[in-house]
Amino acid sequence: MTEAIEKSVFAKLISVFWEPSATFKSLKIKTQWFDIVLPILLVALVSIISIPYVTPIAIEQQKVRIEKSERLSDEQKEMAFERIDKQAGSIIPYVSTPISIAIKCVIIALVMWFAGNFLLGGESKFVPVFAMTTYACLIDIIAIVVKVPLMVSQQTMKVYTSLALFFEESSTFLFRFMATLDIFALWKVILLSIGLGVIYDLKTAKAFWVVLLLWLGYCVMASLLGGLVKI
Repeated sequence: MTEAIEKSVFAKLISVFWEPSATFKSLKIKTQWFDIVLPILLVALVSIISIPYVTPIAIEQQKVRIEKSERLSDEQKEMAFERIDKQAGSIIPYVSTPISIAIKCVIIALVMWFAGNFLLGGESKFVPVFAMTTYACLIDIIAIVVKVPLMVSQQTMKVYTSLALFFEESSTFLFRFMATLDIFALWKVILLSIGLGVIYDLKTAKAFWVVLLLWLGYCVMASLLGGLVKI
């Protein structure tokens, strides 16, 4: 327990990848403001660094989808291309990225807090759960480091580290669902489960099944909504 109390923020940042329970025990004992802010800033920083590399690829793929669209007239396509070109190089992604990451962490933390306090019958304040969530979200850095070089080398945003690798790419619900079953997302689910177990004094297995079901529910919803987006 003493080790957890004396663990610095940098030690917690590192140990969350190989000894997450130690990080989460430290957060349970004492959570400070930088335990919430620093992980979010790190994920945001890495995400911002990746923007110049992935944006041109995303723009090109968006133009290809518009060009192939049968729902748009030639005039509408030209207007869409002009709008895309005007937005290229905008500072908006650099501003919206950290905001969206922070919002995502808040939403996940609220779901975890609800799961711990109601579904799992535990009791905790929101702040430790929020901090635990931000540390679990550091997995996004690993995902970016792995995926962005693949995107750049293959010149496509369609890089899969999920079960979608074993299916032919299509617009079906099954393929979209398999694409959401990402290895890094599963890693995050495991970390969140360990974190809930520590914060709420529960067995990790009990927390895992609850978090897993919540994640699968999200995957189903995301896959269904993805089918509604058409150009």
